[in-house]
Amino acid sequence: MRKIQLVSMIVMLVSFSQVWAGGAPGKIIGATTTDSYLAYKLSSQDGFVFIDLRPLEEYNQGHVPGAKHLDYNDLTEQSLATLVNKKTGRVVFYCSGNASELAGWASQKALDWGWQNGFVFYYRTGIKEWVSSGLSVEK
Repeated sequence: MRKIQLVSMIVMLVSFSQVWAGGAPGKIIGATTTDSYLAYKLSSQDGFVFIDLRPLEEYNQGHVPGAKHLDYNDLTEQSLATLVNKKTGRVVFYCSGNASELAGWASQKALDWGWQNGFVFYYRTGIKEWVSSGLSVEK
């Protein structure tokens, strides 16, 4: 009985520390988590819309070429639908990177609003990894 209580306590502490630590979630169920290699490949394909969720000032300093800006404060089902077709559009959400939860949050919201599994991409490591990988940005 004590072993069960101890194991339960450890699981709770580990779970709490992960929530407390903040930062980007490792994955979003229903979304495809991507790294810079896949993000780069997707950026050159038709039908993929990259959404930069960072504040406008950061977006203007450099973003994934062709990315649309949608401040996370303005993200609604309607604002997203003006940029990405809900039935056929593929959306790639990104923000500053691992320390930010914005891309994960937006990916989950899109799924909640009815964007299809396989059409929502979560670029977890974001613009920081894009730049550190030597990929070009647009201003």
